[in-house]
Amino acid sequence: MKKNILILILFISFSSYGKIETDTINNWQLYKDNKIIFKSNEVENDNQTILIKGDDNFKLLKFDMFYDFFGDKTLKRMEFIVDDKIVQTFSVENPARNSFIFYKNELSELISKHSNKIIHLKYYDKIYPNGIFVCNIKFIK
Repeated sequence: MKKNILILILFISFSSYGKIETDTINNWQLYKDNKIIFKSNEVENDNQTILIKGDDNFKLLKFDMFYDFFGDKTLKRMEFIVDDKIVQTFSVENPARNSFIFYKNELSELISKHSNKIIHLKYYDKIYPNGIFVCNIKFIK
C-alpha cells in the first residue's frame, strides 16, 4: 500500500512540475506598405516568387517574424541575394516581434540594378543564426 501511495505521489509531482515541451512553427509575413503580399512558415516554405512593380508608388516593405516563445531584443539581418551573391544587406536590433522595415528609397539601387531577376531573401536573428530563406521577390518593370 505504501509503495502504491509513493508511486502515486511521484507520478503527480512529475506530472505537475515536469518540463512541458511544445511544438511551434515560426511564421512570417511580407507586406508592401500595409498590404500583405506573402506569408509562409518553416513547413510550407515553398520558393514562390512575389512580383512587385518597381515603379509602384509604395513607401516600404515590411517583414514580420512571429515567434510564440521568443520576444527578446535581437539583432536581425536580411540579405538580398541574386545569383548566389549578396547584393544588399540590412540590419536592425529590436524586439523579435517588431517589424523589420525596408524603405523603398533604400531599395532603389537594388530595384534598378536587379529588376526582372529573382532576389532571394535570407533572414537571420538569434533563433536563426545560420539564416533561413523566407521568400523570393522579383521587381518587374
